[in-house]
Amino acid sequence: MKIVVIGCGVMGGALAKHFAQDNEVLLYDHHKEKSEKLAKEIGAKVCKDLIEAAKESEVILLAVKPKDLTSASKAISAVTKGVLISILAGTSLATLKKNFPSASCVRMMPNLPLTCGSGVLGLAEDPALHESVKKDVGTILQGLGLVLWLPEAKIEALTPLAGSGPAFVLVMIEAMIEAGIFMGFTAAEAQELVLKTIEGTVAMLRASGKHPAALKWEIASPAGTTIAGMKEMEERGVRAGIAGALVAAYRRNQVLLGENPSIF
Repeated sequence: MKIVVIGCGVMGGALAKHFAQDNEVLLYDHHKEKSEKLAKEIGAKVCKDLIEAAKESEVILLAVKPKDLTSASKAISAVTKGVLISILAGTSLATLKKNFPSASCVRMMPNLPLTCGSGVLGLAEDPALHESVKKDVGTILQGLGLVLWLPEAKIEALTPLAGSGPAFVLVMIEAMIEAGIFMGFTAAEAQELVLKTIEGTVAMLRASGKHPAALKWEIASPAGTTIAGMKEMEERGVRAGIAGALVAAYRRNQVLLGENPSIF
């Protein structure tokens, strides 16, 4: 399949690398040096302009900044007739269809762990989308992680939970590593211990099938070290801070959509 990636930033570049394993990939970025560097790395072709890119494609991955949607659609809307997959945050299916009326539009929200095959990729359900298109999209995304077709309203919630979520998890990991350094471990030792602790916790949670709270109380002994730390977390509002970060990201996404937050 011939896939054009428009926008070779972090996410566009990561998806281009995956596509290049089994497909012919063409690249366009308004910073030409970025597309040229990526093209050499993955064996892709660089397109000189947007029209050339769109004309040659069976699938277009639109990975530009949301503010650049209008200029991109003005340049290529007339020649975009295949499948267009957009990863633009805060850009609804209705907006995509308005800008690309001749294309089969797919709205996708991926997260960065797809770079190691452990991503979450949410795709907005669209009754107007032919099943063959959904099948083709599923095929080219295979191997990137969990691929889910969801009602579009849930894509808005997936954006903070899975899209922004890794950044919030990384903040927690960073804090744990720094606490480990304070307690005498080297940075490398602390990082390895924290990562293995998190990996083991996730594996245990999956294997047990239990609610996180049930496992938490199995770890916390009466008057022990764990419950003392959990009390400190509650007093410092860690739980509320995590939930608040997700809600803030959700509300920002609603602003990008041009809507008022519908929940919270």
